[in-house]
Amino acid sequence: MGRLPEIHFAQDNHLLMRRLRMLQRLQLLAASWVVLHACLLYAQQPFLTEAQWTLMRDETSGTAPYENLRSLTRLHRVPATPEFDQAAEFILMRAREYGLQDAHAEQFAIDGKIHYGLMRSHLAWHVEAASLWELQPGHTLLGDWATEPIRLADYSHTADADAPLVDIGQGTSEADYAGKDLQGKIVLADGVLATVQRLAVMQHGAVGIVSDMPNQTTAWSGLDTNIVRWGHLDALLPNGFAFMVSRATATALRAQLTGGRPVMLSAHVKAEVTSGHWTVVSATIPGTDPHAGEVVYSCHLDHQRPGANDNASGCVTILESARVLNRLIGSGKVPRPARTLRFIWGPEVEGTMAFLSEHPDIRRSLRADVHMDMVGGDPYKNKSMLHVTETPWSLPSFVTDVGELFAETIRAGATAYAGDGTHAQAAVLEDRNGASGTRNEFLADRTPYAQGSDHDDYDSATIAVPSLYLRDWPDIYIHTDHDTLEQIDATKLRRVALVGAAAGYTYATINADEATSLLPFFAARAQRRLAEGFERAQDLAQDSHLQPKEAWYEARNLMSQMLRREQAELRSFSKYTQSDPEKAAAFEKDLEAQVAMLNEWLNHSAEARGIHDFQLLPPWHTQSDASRVPVRTAEFGPLTYQSDDVLLDRLGSERVGKIKLLSDGSNRLFRTQDQGELYAYEIVNFVDGKRSIGEIRDAVAAEFGPIPLDVVADYLKACEEAKIVALR
Repeated sequence: MGRLPEIHFAQDNHLLMRRLRMLQRLQLLAASWVVLHACLLYAQQPFLTEAQWTLMRDETSGTAPYENLRSLTRLHRVPATPEFDQAAEFILMRAREYGLQDAHAEQFAIDGKIHYGLMRSHLAWHVEAASLWELQPGHTLLGDWATEPIRLADYSHTADADAPLVDIGQGTSEADYAGKDLQGKIVLADGVLATVQRLAVMQHGAVGIVSDMPNQTTAWSGLDTNIVRWGHLDALLPNGFAFMVSRATATALRAQLTGGRPVMLSAHVKAEVTSGHWTVVSATIPGTDPHAGEVVYSCHLDHQRPGANDNASGCVTILESARVLNRLIGSGKVPRPARTLRFIWGPEVEGTMAFLSEHPDIRRSLRADVHMDMVGGDPYKNKSMLHVTETPWSLPSFVTDVGELFAETIRAGATAYAGDGTHAQAAVLEDRNGASGTRNEFLADRTPYAQGSDHDDYDSATIAVPSLYLRDWPDIYIHTDHDTLEQIDATKLRRVALVGAAAGYTYATINADEATSLLPFFAARAQRRLAEGFERAQDLAQDSHLQPKEAWYEARNLMSQMLRREQAELRSFSKYTQSDPEKAAAFEKDLEAQVAMLNEWLNHSAEARGIHDFQLLPPWHTQSDASRVPVRTAEFGPLTYQSDDVLLDRLGSERVGKIKLLSDGSNRLFRTQDQGELYAYEIVNFVDGKRSIGEIRDAVAAEFGPIPLDVVADYLKACEEAKIVALR
């Protein structure tokens, strides 16, 4: 972080007094936060009364979702399979048992060709049996579908093969295959499974794969060599099977092959990739005003057995939020909200797109989303922290502040209880009646937007339903056989269910009458974020990798875009509640004054680097593409999904490989850490028929870091070729 420049008091008195007034405001703001945090243990105002919070807290259980989790973790919940439908039946049974209205399941046809919005549907998969034996040098069972279905990679095809094993390393480049005869053999590889399938099976004649492909990288990667990862083949390829083994097993097999001892395997698979259906379960708690819109709770029901945290935890926790709210509303203990509460369980991303495509009336009625994906992990077992994730900058919204406050409330109570044993009720434990929940602190924070679940659909510009995304990360057992019930904390399930219930109820009840009391809260949070953002702007202004004038522009652009975002968040409240926008306008002016002062400080930093001309002229202003305006022309939805990439489908791999933003060399063009997909998501989201390419470039540069204009223009030109946008 750069050093804050000195303020030169030789300037005119008017400027000095302006700064002093702003500093006094910031001091008052800081003092107010001390008071606020002191009160967090006792009340959740301004959104709920203390009585309402207490009712929700006491009604919420961690045991109920934990026991529901036990049922789901027995099922291998791959989308469009019989066991996924069994999981859907279980959720439907519980929704009806809990008294939710209009609880039902729907089926959406899939065949690899049908589209839902921009997304092409995937395929179904049916497995009768599968096993893998080592025949020599030993006689060992390496995988059995009946007992451990995770051992068989999704979308494996029928095969019967007694064949030698050949080690091909990663198996993702032609160099891995040099001098090796793979015809009719089984390969051992640790590269990306679908790539190995295309090269080893489709091109080099192997019959199948044994894979120890590693999991997502975290600080703990590789420490537990007994983990078995969930694998996926390309369902659109007609041949191949894969069995997943642990790194320890793969190492032992490689040692035998390296030592010159042949390994003979026997693989038997009876499975079919075919057309089928996705099943989606939904239910409601009706509101009092059918014209007020709906608040949706979303999650994904799919994933491997056991899949406890990912994402059976999100499914059962949303179910618990639904139970709590329906019980309290139905009994009259809390008022029925104006907006309807809707709950949806389906296949990740794909189920959301299918449901919203087939129910355009519901899609148009949605006002906010509470999304849960991995919310129950014990941080001392799977290393997870709960993140309250912001909406992307393309969709500024007050919804994150609401969820963050409730998480802070529980965190404060849990911290106090852990420190001195006081405030046991505020800690929201699940040790009642001998339950198994921990007494851990609530490790939770607020983080910038991150991709990877159904919120990507809701937050995308053509759907534009702001999401409160609650997620654990990291999780060292994600997508493995170790993602078990033993890694789950019933106390955490209770806490997150309470956050979800309180936030969703607030979104469903909030109204224009509360503008006077709520806007100061949102404005104070905005001021805090602007102050924090200034530190990042200082770093940009002093960045030695950038030319001084360019560094100053990027720093000022960051403050400008942050101001727009925070002002838009205030306006989002006015629009949501249909309250007088002039009430928000007064606070917007205060934010402008704060940023004006911070910009003056940035100018002093720039002077230290030799900048004296403070004309805010973009470095890209002479580039011809900068003034062109993209207009969205395609169906609704983002451009990437679980099993579909729109640009890849429409342009082909060769053309996509030439897109600067997505190419292997992209990180040499702009300093990011594998954030090409994030930039791509937001570039398309910022397309509104009004912003120019230059303005879109500045928006994503502020959100994720500086990026050359030609990289943004190149990506949008590819989108134009794919008929996603038209450039004017």
